[in-house]
Parts: sequence; structure tokens; C-alpha cells
Amino acid sequence: MSSRATFSQFEQKSVYLVTLDWCVQNLLYRDMKKLVVSLVAFLVSGLFLFGFSQDFENSSAAFDVEKDSIYIPFEFRGAWLSTVESIDWPKVKIHLTRQTKEDGSVESSSEMKARISKEREQQKKDLVGLINAIKRTGCNAVMFQVVSNTDALYPSKILQWAPSLTDIPGEGPGYDPLALAVKTAHSLGMQIHAWINPLRIGKVDFPRREDNICYVKKELVQEHNGRLYWDPGNPQMREYLGNLATEIMSKYELDGLHIDDYFYPDGLKGSGEQAKSKNGEKVWNDEALFKKYGNGKTLDQWRESNIDEIVKVMHEAVHKTRPDAVFGVSPAGRLVNTQALYADPRNWARQGTIDYLIPQIYWQHGHAIADFKKVLDSWSGILEDVPVIVGMAAYRYKSKAFPEFSEYELQVKECREAPYLEGPERQNVIGQCWFTTHSIIGDEFTSKMLNTFYQDETLTPNIGNGGNILQSPEVFRMGNHLRWGEVKNADSFAVYRLEDSGQRTSSGGVVWKAVFKEKFHGFIYKCREAGNYFVLACKGGSHSQRSNVIFIK
Repeated sequence: MSSRATFSQFEQKSVYLVTLDWCVQNLLYRDMKKLVVSLVAFLVSGLFLFGFSQDFENSSAAFDVEKDSIYIPFEFRGAWLSTVESIDWPKVKIHLTRQTKEDGSVESSSEMKARISKEREQQKKDLVGLINAIKRTGCNAVMFQVVSNTDALYPSKILQWAPSLTDIPGEGPGYDPLALAVKTAHSLGMQIHAWINPLRIGKVDFPRREDNICYVKKELVQEHNGRLYWDPGNPQMREYLGNLATEIMSKYELDGLHIDDYFYPDGLKGSGEQAKSKNGEKVWNDEALFKKYGNGKTLDQWRESNIDEIVKVMHEAVHKTRPDAVFGVSPAGRLVNTQALYADPRNWARQGTIDYLIPQIYWQHGHAIADFKKVLDSWSGILEDVPVIVGMAAYRYKSKAFPEFSEYELQVKECREAPYLEGPERQNVIGQCWFTTHSIIGDEFTSKMLNTFYQDETLTPNIGNGGNILQSPEVFRMGNHLRWGEVKNADSFAVYRLEDSGQRTSSGGVVWKAVFKEKFHGFIYKCREAGNYFVLACKGGSHSQRSNVIFIK
């Protein structure tokens, strides 16, 4: 075997182009002597790569593009960052009103200004810290709750600011939390999805300004058991939610929009034509709307179709505004539970109005009604063509149902072994999402995650059109190095090496498993072992399709 690396014509041409590009950039130097010295240094380093890089011994077989296939084990590893009632954040409220000091005096204007600045910076620091902590667990996606009770964690023209941020209802914190979260997540190479509760308004006595949208549009609101809800039976509700989705997705480079399982209130279904009043309390009454818009359906059919329409409108708004983003729903863990809220994910799958589903399978193995494995298998069976991410009950750790961490280990293992569709290249259970953030970022839980099922870093799978935003890099060999050029909009690159999975294709070729090696910002990667390699271009939490495969001897 020759001690020198062998280059194809394409590889030689690419190196020449790289050299020429480098030289042109250096012509900006005024001192030509510097250019000559720099060029000599560059050519010497190039000769090192060309002539002195040794081939590896015991090289494996080269990838056969005609017969072989590649399985890339992407995995969605998300965490819900809950903001309703400040479950995860914010823990610090910004007090915009003048405060009384410990000695009984009232703070001065300058003291108030300094305190507000300090509270604001602490709020921002806490949010950035939480997202970094999620990254440290091995997760690669954040579901950030930006609308919980018809209020916003971003400057909205539709909704007022969330009261968890400041002590004055409707007043903002002086910065944009969603913009900060997007910037932080993407800088860490993570996906971020905006999570909203579409129909929940909150308790009747929740602090709101008189000009809150729920009072302005009170004809769209129902009061039920001491809480306010938007009524899905009114067609104007779809316009409101479509506008809300458009506003969020048009203002931020989000990877997706996400809604959870607050549909019709629990207990309405099967209660008769309309909910019956108990002890004089206000109950759900959509009789007039049903008469006007029922179109021959039963009450149950009509209410279910209303939820279908909401999902459809939000899906369309997301894709129209940001075609590379995705829309997903997190229903109750069992199909029968979510159907009780007039929501049937099977309809959305048939209608093509969801890009992924995250059922909240918050039960343990051996549960009498909802055994984890049985519930998991039921979802993968009825939603074959929709990616499923499993909602995991981190908040139940060390409870009677989840006394040991081994329960989570088994659940993640079963997620990864869920039914394959047409071979290992296609699997509709694509990952996990943990509820909630503060439950996983403690030292013990994080350590156990990293030492069991999240030892190796991985990228999220591209769902929908996510992979269409970036071109694949063209890779060539320089000795035992990989080299590629810039890719428009890419901010980093991920390198993979292929390993023989032991399986064979129908044509007798090898089914290769791609093993993640490294993700970084450069354009040259030194291979430390023989084998087949490819590269992905990345932007935030999204990535391109794979590059050509390069064989390093």
C-alpha cells in the first residue's frame, strides 16, 4: 500500500480552489512580503496534508453507494420549560412599583431604578442558566412555555404580558424573554419550540387589566368551574389562534410551535346535550353555537370537529409563516383520556395537520390501567405515519410509582426499541420529552441521565421540512483529514463515522450505523481511525441531509 494519500480529481480541484480563495483573501494585506511568507506557510502545511499523512492500517470496507444503506440514530431529547405559576421560571419577579425598605423608608428613584435593573438581570440570568442546564442533561430541545393563561412571555400585539414577570398586570419586563431563549438555545445547538396553551384563560380572579382580550372578546369566553376558557365552538376562535401562531412564528426563528392537552374541560363529554348546572355555578353552555354551526352532527361530533379545526388552523399558520418549522401536540397519555376532551389525534394524523405528537405517558410498568409499555405500543400502532415523542414523568422520580431511576432507563430503552417501520431507517418513536425542567436538572438526575441513556451526544431528527433549510456540504479527503467548504446559513458541522450494524440490505449490502463523533465550527476534521465518514451542516437545532461519504484508509 502506498504511503501517500490518493486524491481524486474532485479532491485536487477542491484543494486548489481552497488555496486560491485563501490567497485572494490575503491580497488584502498591504505588505506583499507578508503575503509571500503566509503563502509559503500555507503551502508547506498543504504538503504535509498531501504527502505525509499516512494511511491507517487495517482499514475497513468502503461504503458502497449502490448497495449499502445508512441508519443515523437521531433522537429528540426535549424538556418542557414550564412558566405557568412559575413552575420552572421566573422565580424572580420584577417589581416596577416603588418598594418600602427594611427600615420603613421608601426607596428613592435612583434606588428603584437600580433594583429593577438587578431584578431584570437576575430573571434573564436564571432563564439562560435553565437552558444551559437542560443542555447539560444530554437533551437537545427545549419546549418553552410562552403562553399559559392567555398572556405572553414576548411583546405581543394580541396578548398582554404574563403577570409572572412583573408586579403590574400587563406591564413588560424591559426585555424579550422569548428572543433570549431562542438565542440561547440555538447558540447551544438545541432546538426550541414555543409552547402555548391555546384555550386556557385561567381562574376568574386571575390578575388582568380591564382591557385584556378575554374581556374585550367576552362573547368568545366560557366560564366553567371557576375558570375561564375560550370556546372552540365559535369560528372566531380559529382566527384568533391562527393570528397568534402567525405572530409568534413570524417574529422568531423558532423550530416549532407546540400545544398541550387543554382542549374542552374534562367532564363535559357524556354529560348530556349541555352541561347541567350544579349548585348554581356557571357551566359550559354552547347550545346556541351548536344550533348555528352543528350542520347535522351530534354534539360530541361537532365539539370534536371544532378541536380538529383549531389544530388545522394552527398547523397551516405555522407552515405558511415558517415552512421549515413544525407544529406538534402533546395530548393526554392514553387515547381514551384525550378523547374525553373531544380531541382525537387519529383525526389529525389522517388529515395531515400535525408534524409530531408527544403523548404524556406518565405511568410506570405494571400500572393496572396504563402500563407504560402497553400505552407506548398503542400510540405507535395508531399513528404509524406521525413521529411520536414520548412524554416522560421526571416529576414523579422517587414517588411510590417511580422509586428507582431504573424505571426511566427501561422506558427510554423501550422507546428506542419501539416498532420499526420498513427497517431501522424509519421508526415513528423518535425520542423523549421530560416534564418538567427543574425535575431533571438536579445533580443526581442529570448524572444518572448522562451515565445511562444519554452518554453520547446526538442531533434531533429533522421533522417535516426542517432539513430543507440547509444545503449538504461537499466533503473531500486530504490525507487523514476531511475538508469541506462553507454552507450558507450553517453555524456548525457534525461529523459521523459509519460502523457495520451486522444487518444487510435486500441487495446484500451493509446497513451502516452512523456514530456521532464531533460537532464544531470549523471546516477541517482530523480522522483518528480508518473508516467511512460523512458530515452534516447545522443551524441551531436543525441540520442538513448528509454529505457524500468519504473513505479514510
